[in-house]
Amino acid sequence: MKTIHLILKKGLGIGILCLSLTACEELVDIDLPNNQLNTEDVYSDPYSTKLALSNLYSNLRETPLFYGGSGLSYDLGKYTDELESFQQNDYIYLNSINASSSPTHKYWDESYTNLYQINAFIEGVIASTAIEENTKNAYLGEAYFLRALYYHYLCQLYGDLPYITTTDYKVNSRIAKIPYLQVLDLVEKDLKVALDLLENNYRHSDRIYPNKAVVELVLAKNYLLKKRYDLAETYAQNVLDNPLYALETDLDKVFKKNARSTLWQMSPSYIAEYITYSYEADTYIIESLPPTNVALSFNLTSSFVPEDLRLQHWSRKITDGINSYWYAYKYKNKSYNTDEFSIRFRLEEAYFIKAEALTYQEKVSEAVDVLNEIRTKRGLTPLPNTLSKTDFIAELLDEYQREFFTEGGHRFWDLKRNNRLQILETAKLNWEAKHALLPIPESEILMNENLKPQNHGY
Repeated sequence: MKTIHLILKKGLGIGILCLSLTACEELVDIDLPNNQLNTEDVYSDPYSTKLALSNLYSNLRETPLFYGGSGLSYDLGKYTDELESFQQNDYIYLNSINASSSPTHKYWDESYTNLYQINAFIEGVIASTAIEENTKNAYLGEAYFLRALYYHYLCQLYGDLPYITTTDYKVNSRIAKIPYLQVLDLVEKDLKVALDLLENNYRHSDRIYPNKAVVELVLAKNYLLKKRYDLAETYAQNVLDNPLYALETDLDKVFKKNARSTLWQMSPSYIAEYITYSYEADTYIIESLPPTNVALSFNLTSSFVPEDLRLQHWSRKITDGINSYWYAYKYKNKSYNTDEFSIRFRLEEAYFIKAEALTYQEKVSEAVDVLNEIRTKRGLTPLPNTLSKTDFIAELLDEYQREFFTEGGHRFWDLKRNNRLQILETAKLNWEAKHALLPIPESEILMNENLKPQNHGY
């Protein structure tokens, strides 16, 4: 594909440009060589291998698919009914994306570029004789997890797609799509490898690298997508039983870097030895009117009751005396930042996964009990155990949105997984059934006809 062709053409090898490392972690202490590392050099030295792995995380933090600022979470918030946009001709907000639009290109192109580098890392570490076995297993476990994570989201965005696991350009340039469910099977396979290789303890005290519990959470999400609800429940329960985690009673602590509920977070970059603002705070906090970026939608803010602690702690209202706007205030450090990282997964999601899995196993009363554990922590009264399955799913989806707004595109994934995207037709005038998927970039199809057919409606 074009993205891989460009990597090879530019001679990036595994794409390690040493001076690009800005991750807030101990890896930046490694002495960097003056010129670009080539593949053989990287894996003949344990320190440069560690540097290569750090680069994979730096890429992940900055790539649109996972970027905490104006990345996928931001776009899907506008794409659905979570955010109101004040930008002119915002075709994501207007649901007018086509096969040549920038969003569909940036998520596809940059993800496959990073996947190429992950595959090169896996190949290099497997072949290396310079890395101690336990370290090799830990690094490989993280790399397999990262590969699975990209595909976990890509297949939900695009449906059928190529699952590339090599660095062979001749193979990759003509590779065909495979069905969505087969992609999920391969995601499961990579996650199972990672689960076997990773430990329960974190490799870093700030939880900036995934551990076994993080893999278990994504496996639970994978099984929800595959409708293997018994397994989704099992893996979610494994996370809930893990003594490393606990729900924070103070909601102002949930998005701090030392939160007990955090499973995995990404550190901000360093500039002149200071941690930069949190991307999320910079993107969502409104400091002056009229807004020029986004605000929380009326659909979202009106779903909260006044006693909901999430409304009180995770949002703020700004007014000029005439007009008022709500904005996300989960991350609070828009300037000097000492205590906020970008949280990717937190314990609360395991509760929701378990509740959803129980519901589709016809255990609605048990599911209500699980969801009530979250509701009561948020200042709400418990739901009755007499709810029907249909009514409880509606309540569950509302709670998903109130709990995870502006986090990882939850609204889109949760509605889609539960076959409820049609809800958006009342809030989004241009919403159509085809919007369940993004189009495959037209330029990629022109270069590789095996990517046909284009997604329906584009």
